[in-house]
Amino acid sequence: MNRVGHVVVLFALSIAGLTACSSSLATTPACDTAMIAAENETGENETAILATLDECETAEDWIVGLQAHPTAGSFTSYTRAEAIDFLDLACVRRIDAVVCIDAAEHGHLSFELDDPRLPELQVPRP
Repeated sequence: MNRVGHVVVLFALSIAGLTACSSSLATTPACDTAMIAAENETGENETAILATLDECETAEDWIVGLQAHPTAGSFTSYTRAEAIDFLDLACVRRIDAVVCIDAAEHGHLSFELDDPRLPELQVPRP
């Protein structure tokens, strides 16, 4: 194989690798829709971002969703660590959400879900 052939093969492998990486970063449709709604929410209301905790299926789904739609959380971009920190903060307000339960199971939260101080901080669902 000549030099051009090697470059073409490397390019094809690089594209295939990028495609594989990007497909692993996809969110569920419900999570994606909820994150878009949170991006479009106006004002200081936290209802839409808290709703994402119910719509996304797992903590990973939520983290990737926030990275794909960073303005849902008011930033222009989130690193993975920043998204986890924001998840930690959001879960204080909605400890019974499926995403928060999953986040606790994966060690992403800085608190225990059964902390007796948390019930008074919960935001009711609309």
